[in-house]
Amino acid sequence: NAVRVPFGISVHLRWNPQVMELITGITLPTPQPLETALHYAKQIAEALEAAHEKGITHRDLKPANIMVTPEGLIKVLDFGLASIPSREASSGIAGDPATSPTMTMAATQAGMIMGTAAYMSPEQAAGKPVDKRSDIWSYGVVLHELLAGKKLFDGETISHTLANVLRAPVDLANLPTTTPAPIVQLLKRCLTRDPKKRLQAIGEARILVEDPTLLEPTPPTTSTAPPPPRRALLAWALAASALALAALTLAISHFRESPTLPIPVRFQIPAPENTNFNRCCFALSPDGRELAFITFAGGRPMLWLRPLDSLEAHALPGTEGANFLPFWSPDSRSIAFGAQRKLKKMDAAGGPPQTLAEIPGSITGGSWNRDGVILFSSVTGGLYRVPQSGGTPINVTTPDEAHGELAHLLPWFLPDGKHFLYLTRMANAQEQAIYLASLDGKDRKRLAALHKAAAYAPPAPGSKNGHLLFLREDALMAQPMDPASYQLSADPFPIADHVGSLLGIGLFSVSANGTLVYRQGANTGISITRRLTWFDRAGKQQGFLGPPAPYWGSVALSPDGKRVVMEQMDSAGKIDIWFMDIARGVPTRFTFGAAGIANNRNPVWSPDSSRLIFDSDRVAPGLPDLYQKLSSGAGNEKLIPLPGQLMTATSWSSDGQRLMYTHPEPKTSMDLWVLPLSPEGAKPVPYLQTPSNELQGQFSPDGRWVAYISDESAPGQYQVYVQSFPAGAGKFQISTGPGGTQPRWRHDGKELFYVTPGGMLMAVELNFSPRFEPGAPRALFDTQSLRSPDTNNQFLYDVTPDGKRFLIRTSDGAAETDPPITVLTNWQSAAAK
Repeated sequence: NAVRVPFGISVHLRWNPQVMELITGITLPTPQPLETALHYAKQIAEALEAAHEKGITHRDLKPANIMVTPEGLIKVLDFGLASIPSREASSGIAGDPATSPTMTMAATQAGMIMGTAAYMSPEQAAGKPVDKRSDIWSYGVVLHELLAGKKLFDGETISHTLANVLRAPVDLANLPTTTPAPIVQLLKRCLTRDPKKRLQAIGEARILVEDPTLLEPTPPTTSTAPPPPRRALLAWALAASALALAALTLAISHFRESPTLPIPVRFQIPAPENTNFNRCCFALSPDGRELAFITFAGGRPMLWLRPLDSLEAHALPGTEGANFLPFWSPDSRSIAFGAQRKLKKMDAAGGPPQTLAEIPGSITGGSWNRDGVILFSSVTGGLYRVPQSGGTPINVTTPDEAHGELAHLLPWFLPDGKHFLYLTRMANAQEQAIYLASLDGKDRKRLAALHKAAAYAPPAPGSKNGHLLFLREDALMAQPMDPASYQLSADPFPIADHVGSLLGIGLFSVSANGTLVYRQGANTGISITRRLTWFDRAGKQQGFLGPPAPYWGSVALSPDGKRVVMEQMDSAGKIDIWFMDIARGVPTRFTFGAAGIANNRNPVWSPDSSRLIFDSDRVAPGLPDLYQKLSSGAGNEKLIPLPGQLMTATSWSSDGQRLMYTHPEPKTSMDLWVLPLSPEGAKPVPYLQTPSNELQGQFSPDGRWVAYISDESAPGQYQVYVQSFPAGAGKFQISTGPGGTQPRWRHDGKELFYVTPGGMLMAVELNFSPRFEPGAPRALFDTQSLRSPDTNNQFLYDVTPDGKRFLIRTSDGAAETDPPITVLTNWQSAAAK
């Protein structure tokens, strides 16, 4: 329940806490400079005035019930608070009398005490009936504390404090000497013990504190006096000289002082209800007022917008299929994003998206300068530019393949609109770096040896240097950077810990006004304990396999049915592959993360269960290659040489002769490729190359068909398909309605399983004679504990050869939540502390 009043102030009633608004900010800090104190006092008065007009009396106004939002707005909380008294409060046991909990008995019954001792009115302290004039007394106490920084009434115990409220003189001696006389008079009127002689309406206080003349210096008074004697003139001259010298000393001291930094405020933004954050994809507007981010809902990505002064986010219609990093126009009015192999933009205020250009592959990030030039990067290749009005992308940079450059990624325009930063992806990850370049191609230099993308924050008020922001491991760092020469200086310093990253993208974004957002990620050591759980076809749980563990990603049963291979996250946030013998339920580690540096993922069994192929980014973080190793663990891992990177194995044909894997291409997005495993050195060939994304390819048991998922029917919405192998003899859509992912064959090839976006496990009977005919999908059971895939290539379940039991990665009883996005205002102040 909330009463909305002007200037964003909320008046809240705690009669139904289940529907209360979440307020982000800090409790009212005291003391404050005169101008700030009056600004806050005006908003507090407005909130009380709105409540009083509706017949509501607060009864518990105090700094702890007043919050200041990151935008400097006041939120007055806990209207009408009425709670059972604590034993200490009701018995008079000593506690903190100034911040003690509200004391109530029988709520509004006369003769009972309500309120917080140090801030309640005398009539409250005496247990008498109260009205809006009681709030006016509390307002005076709070205003005094705002100015003086000290409590007006205090005592060793609550009883002593109540006695002071009832009888002690109202001492205003702690007020600053610069307090305007009208404010002192206002305090005296608010703090009159007789309610009949007290200020009668809070609106009177509001009118007074918003008077701008209160901040004007008081003119000196003049008087007529006889001229002083000659000897007195000399004394006056000496005194004036001394005063001038003292003033000069004080002025020099004052100007040498560092300006007071604004107070940093930190709060968190969770994913909207029934959605999950899409890994890394969020961007803060340059003015720091709005946050754009991508979520998955029902298996489909979509762009959302959250004003930081609001408690709610809203989806942007027309942005279905949005991927990777959105980015803003310099005036914070428009958002650009990639979807369906197109660069698009739309007004943040709403309206249909506009297509600016066809793009080579998927956009990984971009930047927009004040001259209307958009710079963006794809998964592979260099950087491209296009005008904000649209057109054909023009290549700006080209990777130097002779020196091991694979791609130029994640550009960031600097304030002059001509220079920009970008990350160079190298074949040798140790050589990756941030480069500085210009649109005219004349300037290009290696700026810093960093493995992840960086951003630039302009100088804070009173500072001459901007800062380069980047990740070092999972620590977000800032290093001073000259805004004219773009030279780095001094040592970097930490801003935040446990910040995530993905594919070279740091999970952070910074605005031009000192607001920073960041998010924890899979590389930060956050692991959620899960179980491997058996279910029958009716969804009845049939027990657990092995102990709880931080399982992460794929689960795959061996073709001989004796073992299961799965992924686990270690304490450092890196992912490795583990085995478990099904008969004994004992886990054994299979890969060791290259000394904790690499992620080893997505294992695929050979048809005879003797080997595994998996992907690992040990050479270039975020860009996995394929490796092969004996499933016994003996011997060394063998690199499978393939052109390009970002490969994920998905299926091994039953004859052992072919491996299917996914690989992004600049012109065709995610495609399915086939690698002949013999003869050795054979070249891979594409199986499916279309403008859509094709993923999760699975050979049928007889090797004549492939089940896979594609978003060709609707951007960002995957359906399950079956197509002949080799392609050309037939293609059939298997899933219906909202779609499906994670196709799995029964080992006789006569049934196919998949999971809907809502978590329903489906089964489809297949008839191959005399021709291929799929049956209608049938729902088996709702796997509510089955989460959405961590990525589109992962399988969170597998099926036994006979199709009668399912091994599913489930939660360990506790709800699994996405790490929220953390907002930090005035990050320079936080770093200075």
